[in-house]
Amino acid sequence: MFLTRLAFKNLTRHRNRTVITSIIIAFAVLTYILYDSLIGGMSEMSYATILDYEAGHLQVVTDAYWQAEKEEKELPLEHLLMLDDELDREIQGVEGFVAAAPELHFFARLSNGLDELPVLAKGIDPEAMRGVFALEKQFVEGSMFALDEAKAVMGKRLADLMELTVGDYITLLVKDKAGHFNTIEAEIAGLVHTSNPNVNQNIIYLPLPLVAQRLNVGGGVSKVMIRLENKETAPKRAAELAGRIKKIDGRLAVYPWQELEAVTFIGAAELEKRVIFAIILLIGAIAIINTVILAALERMGEIGMMKALGLQNKEVVFTFVLESTGIGILGGVAGIMMGMTGVGLLAKYGVDFGGMVGLDITTFGMPIIGKIYGVWNPAAFVRVFLFVVLTSLLASILPAYWAADKDPVKTIYHR
Repeated sequence: MFLTRLAFKNLTRHRNRTVITSIIIAFAVLTYILYDSLIGGMSEMSYATILDYEAGHLQVVTDAYWQAEKEEKELPLEHLLMLDDELDREIQGVEGFVAAAPELHFFARLSNGLDELPVLAKGIDPEAMRGVFALEKQFVEGSMFALDEAKAVMGKRLADLMELTVGDYITLLVKDKAGHFNTIEAEIAGLVHTSNPNVNQNIIYLPLPLVAQRLNVGGGVSKVMIRLENKETAPKRAAELAGRIKKIDGRLAVYPWQELEAVTFIGAAELEKRVIFAIILLIGAIAIINTVILAALERMGEIGMMKALGLQNKEVVFTFVLESTGIGILGGVAGIMMGMTGVGLLAKYGVDFGGMVGLDITTFGMPIIGKIYGVWNPAAFVRVFLFVVLTSLLASILPAYWAADKDPVKTIYHR
């Protein structure tokens, strides 16, 4: 108990050093908590924008199409699937099924009569799409077309770039399944603006029958997008559905949203978070080591007296380690308190990087626009606190042994 009381007394004896070191640790903890909150918010928003506007929870495709799209960045019309009644029944029989929508993807060159621009076009069934994606509520002008109309919907940014508006006519230059050039002409029915920049500036939606006719693919579609009640069950449902539809067509496969390339890229942010965590631990360790060395240099005579009175090296070390751990606890608690306040503000008000410094985070691969909101992650609070305390303890051991190993006679007369 004497050593414990001595260690805590030393915290108040050298108040300024204790406060300064605790503040350094507190700001390191705060930095990690805020970074974790923002990364978590960016990830959640990125997942939402991809799933709600492009990917769905499950995708039924042929293996050949999936590999060509993923590895070769192609949309091959020769590897389409046929959505017949039998396949449709199996899809709708998936546990947790909400809706399914067929899509026919192809690359095209968009022309307004003066300029051309490469785009990704999608033939869709607007009624089916409404159940899978949230596009219907994002119209800023016009509305969705009917299945039998020769009309199109595109992002407002793309329309502004091409100086187009609702009611204008566009021409898409395409290659059909046989490799022959063809055109698709359509009137713009509506313009959308979503939280997904890819939808806003790269994609054009067209009626599926019109697209199928001009591409000469019959009843083939690129993918069937499926929405589930719970997106976290997607891997399990994908495996179950794949087992059943293989009996219908051995070329078919089912992929959950977790296997999408864009989602994999977002997951790379977790690696960045670990790097930040390591930097924080290094900052904390340097601060603790510096504190212990300074304390040892100031208290050389005191250490000599303690050893002369019979204290062993390990007892002297225990005193320093306990003092350092106390500083880590103080800094950790202060950082947690500040972190709770910071995350609360981020979750409520968010951060608009574009408005603050003109930074467009889409240039860094994040598929979101607008404000970034923080999220609460209690595990991050617990994790960073425990690691800071543990780092404070471990970082003080070697300097403490260095101080305790001094000759007591020399340390008593140390000046």
